Amino acid sequence: MDEAGAVLDPGATAAVLVYENVWAAPLANALRRNGAQLVAGGRIPVDEVEAALAPSVPA
Repeated sequence: MDEAGAVLDPGATAAVLVYENVWAAPLANALRRNGAQLVAGGRIPVDEVEAALAPSVPA
């Protein structure tokens, strides 16, 4: 919160959204119980998703 507040001008307002993908833990546990291994992790930036989908979006 301190970092978010540090970039705001005095008198400005902002919203911060924090979420947890609670569906992921049971899925990951089930996969591991059945021998799965994580080979990569991370997030795909929105601009990369949009760029990948752009050719498939009708004009």
